Amino acid sequence: MVLVFDVGATHIRAALAEHGKFSDVVRLNTDSEAAGFASFLGVIEEMSKGKRLSAVAGCMPGQLEGDEGHLALAPNLPNWVGLPVGARIKRLFDCQVSVLNDVELCGLGEAFAGAGTMHGVTVYVTVSTGVNAVRILNGKIDPSIRQFELGKLLISAKGGRPESLETLIGGASLEYRRHLEPRMIHDPAVWKHEAQDLAKGLYDIMLAWTPDIVVFGGGMMKDIDLAAVRAELEQLPRALSDLPHLERAKLGDLGGLHGALVWLGQAKR
Repeated sequence: MVLVFDVGATHIRAALAEHGKFSDVVRLNTDSEAAGFASFLGVIEEMSKGKRLSAVAGCMPGQLEGDEGHLALAPNLPNWVGLPVGARIKRLFDCQVSVLNDVELCGLGEAFAGAGTMHGVTVYVTVSTGVNAVRILNGKIDPSIRQFELGKLLISAKGGRPESLETLIGGASLEYRRHLEPRMIHDPAVWKHEAQDLAKGLYDIMLAWTPDIVVFGGGMMKDIDLAAVRAELEQLPRALSDLPHLERAKLGDLGGLHGALVWLGQAKR
């Protein structure tokens, strides 16, 4: 039996799994205060009581650094930054523990069980509270890339200051600009502009990563029209012989859990 989890900026999913399948997914809101991490630990500790775990794997919206796995570069969980999340999770369990960036495991899950492919290059792009992307090469996270922080791509300049892809299309940024949660915004012009800016970021990602297929996940993609993204791409200079297929993620909010199971399966080989 293994335990898998996905800590997002707004929601947490966790589950126990056997023989490559999980059930009874626990869902809860993410407490972004500093004490929220301890609450999360309490939840997964309670889930594992009386269970003999062989491994734990999960993901968070940030990078882990150092021997103790301090959380770094996590703008959507600023009160958790600096916490030794890797070490504190490992103290709870007498087994292998792996913690990755959330986009990595969601992309891996989509490549194996969702809209992506295990052959060639899948790029998974998440447009949610924040923005990020991962390159999956022949069914594995591209080992040549040390950190995935594609939301920081500089796409345009406003008033002489560069703006990142995440600033342009991320949910937190949109809410700040419009003073409304993105799900409450119904103006087609807003979502058309989001599609245009996403296409600009995707263009740069395509040139660097040459994907066969691009899979889009995250809450913001519920309102961003993929046809509009493709139409915008076709207006940009053609630098590749063919545009990749654009697909919506199929695993919903369970992509990270699927990816964690894939990660554990690959680690055994």
